[in-house]
Amino acid sequence: MTDISIGRISTEHPTGRDGYTTSVNPELFRLLSAVDLDIEYVSGQGTALHDAAGRVHLDFAGAYGALPFGHNPDCVWRAMDTVRTTGEAIFVQPSVLYPAGELANKLVEVAPPGLERVTFVNSGAEAMEIAIKIARSATGRMGVLSTHNSFHGKTLGALSATGNSKYQVGFGAPVSGFEAIAFGDSDALEQTLKDSPGHFAVFVVEPIQGEGGVVAPPTGYLTRVREICTAHGVLMAVDEVQTGLGRTGTMFACDDEGVVPDILALAKALGGGVLPSGAVLCRPELVGESFALRHTSTFAGNALTARVGIAVLDELTANGGALVTRVKELGDTVKGELRKLAMKYPTVVTDVRGRGLLLGVELTDDINFVGRQAILGSIADQQNLAVMVSSYLSQVEGIRLAPTLFGARVLRVEPPLTVTDSECRRMVAALDRAFAFAAAGDLGGLIGHLVGRSPKPAPTTDSPIGARLPHRPEVEGDFRFGFIAHPLDLDVFETFDTSLIEFSHAEREDLLNRFASATSELNPSPFVVGSGRIVTEHDGAAHGNLIGLPFTSRALLKLPPEAAVAAVAAAANLAFERGATVVGLGGYSSAVTANGLALGTMAGVLTTGNSFTAAASIRAVHRVCAERHIDLGTTRVTILGAAGAIGRTIARALAPDVGTITLVGRPGEHGQIAPKLWAAAGEIADAARGGSGALAAAADHGSLDDLVARGRLEFYDDPAAGVARAHIVIAATSAPHSLIDATDLASDAIVCDVAQPPNIPHDVGRIRPDVTVFDGGIVRLPAGSDYGLNYGLAPGLTYACMAETMLLSLSGEFELRSIGTSLDSANVHRLGVLADRYGFELAEATRWRESR
Repeated sequence: MTDISIGRISTEHPTGRDGYTTSVNPELFRLLSAVDLDIEYVSGQGTALHDAAGRVHLDFAGAYGALPFGHNPDCVWRAMDTVRTTGEAIFVQPSVLYPAGELANKLVEVAPPGLERVTFVNSGAEAMEIAIKIARSATGRMGVLSTHNSFHGKTLGALSATGNSKYQVGFGAPVSGFEAIAFGDSDALEQTLKDSPGHFAVFVVEPIQGEGGVVAPPTGYLTRVREICTAHGVLMAVDEVQTGLGRTGTMFACDDEGVVPDILALAKALGGGVLPSGAVLCRPELVGESFALRHTSTFAGNALTARVGIAVLDELTANGGALVTRVKELGDTVKGELRKLAMKYPTVVTDVRGRGLLLGVELTDDINFVGRQAILGSIADQQNLAVMVSSYLSQVEGIRLAPTLFGARVLRVEPPLTVTDSECRRMVAALDRAFAFAAAGDLGGLIGHLVGRSPKPAPTTDSPIGARLPHRPEVEGDFRFGFIAHPLDLDVFETFDTSLIEFSHAEREDLLNRFASATSELNPSPFVVGSGRIVTEHDGAAHGNLIGLPFTSRALLKLPPEAAVAAVAAAANLAFERGATVVGLGGYSSAVTANGLALGTMAGVLTTGNSFTAAASIRAVHRVCAERHIDLGTTRVTILGAAGAIGRTIARALAPDVGTITLVGRPGEHGQIAPKLWAAAGEIADAARGGSGALAAAADHGSLDDLVARGRLEFYDDPAAGVARAHIVIAATSAPHSLIDATDLASDAIVCDVAQPPNIPHDVGRIRPDVTVFDGGIVRLPAGSDYGLNYGLAPGLTYACMAETMLLSLSGEFELRSIGTSLDSANVHRLGVLADRYGFELAEATRWRESR
């Protein structure tokens, strides 16, 4: 391997893992590795899979139904060994394929009556392509009707029939002629065919939607479909690729209602879990020369796959079909046990459905299912709870399950048909433990293995754990907003979920990195943290979603600029998709997007919240000084971050009333005052004129240079030196850490810390009891509001930047939004007026050690 980063040749031999992660599918590898599902399986027999670490996993995922008899079944290998021993020619195209003929005869024997023509294929997707070709060729029509939420394959025709636009985007699908209606709605089918007489060649339908989440239609649906298609001269094609050959407890799922389609597609199980194979059965009159002589395949129907298919059918039909009968009986038992789990864990399991050994366990997507703010709630809201349960089952319990492709909330229970009763009991018991951790909101129990934690006993009880908890839904007519946030540091991360208290900083960082890695175009990293409602006394209410980013401040700043902007954009888009008209940029989402300017035009309004943060801080400083009877006219005020939007705005507001302002910021070239800092000083001088303080008096009779010369405006690039003589300190930088030590502050100093993370150390109250430090940007929500997302603040409090987002949503005065580095003083004032109107009050300014 070539190590590109240092330009040398590695002596380490490349592995299959290396090849997969670089040349096959690095995107999928990233997703799987984020949840420890990047397991290397080295051998398999029956239901058991052995991994490279020596662990044994029971396979209840079953390769989407392609393992009728488990891994490496003896009956299939015997058939393959016979081909090897006899030397039977495998590929002899073009020729009469006698083994294919033998397999066709056996398929016709077990298939619904009248399906006597067989076309062999190599996969399920190809089977659906052939079904469509047969239908169009036989009818002369081009229209193909399928159902929403269906899955028929990923080749272009099969993908066009697949009823999920997420997987069609970018591939030119659906192509012309394809339409879809609701699954299970026979009235919709009848009306569509009535509205388009002579247009559709075929209606394509799954007896049970597998990838759609193991969704079964109402009883009698297929019977009614058969009647409607016949009445309108439209062919009925049943996709039994996943349900066929015993999977649902009958040879074919359509046998359950005695329905005979015109076309039947099957694959997966026909290959015996060893080879890819499939077939399309249809009425003979549908296949004429125009199809038969123009459709051929190099590999389909070859002798090896034919012999394997014969072995599969022999096994399924042996002893009067005893294995298929047992599938129905065992499936009913397992389904009953899973339904008991649903009753035991009503907050976690929302449905159990399916037939035979094609079962689905649907998990909640309720963000409040834990009953409190929790990471597991956010995971559920993203429809990723099933993924996390799958990871736990694999790594802790040795059970392999996986979500269905489209129904991401649904755990697929699809073991080999030969699975034993005891293996099923073991699977149910493992799910019981996983659901117990989830219901209790026990993050360490369910996903602690991801960070190397040892398994722990699950909560045990025979009573239902948790009760169904309602969402916090918005009321019709509510204004809508969103707010982007992220853990400012690893300490703050635990305020989001009390389960994190038991995790070390290293473990928390590992979790965040995994959450950030588990992202793709189809599954972006931002997630809904929670939601709540702001209620005003006379002016309506607003419902908001808090959108989280899986990065600390430092991690977000370390991202490549384009990646950081893309992450914030994805979060904003998620909020807009959920109905927000205005989205606030919290934490460092503002800093990495140039105060929102880098995001460009979006679907709604963006704001940094800086204007109201400044307004709240200004009010807080004035109130504290009034309470302490401090004469601002002679007071020295130091601004950390004076060149930033918030710092310079606060400085402008205080300038008319104070004695001296010290500006602290980065130096310019050659140690000179930076242009931005000098520009801020000019604004401050202009704002001071006409005021009552000593700075104003000097500004009324002198230039900016005079103010500097007379010491009324000072410049420092060292924060410690800048605060040494200050009576009041305003901390408003975007540094992701403390800038000064407690010992740097002057005696009895008052510090308004607007920064998040704080610029002032947490231990200042202990070391300097004479100093008062308070959060400047904290406000109290209107009475009756239920936001519940406090991030360490007392109930009923929120940050001013978030409050600005709420105020814009309630008022509709979007022109007040804060974007860019320049804040309008008039807007700052107006937001203060709106705060009074809607009942947002300044929180009590308390000492740091008391407020934390």
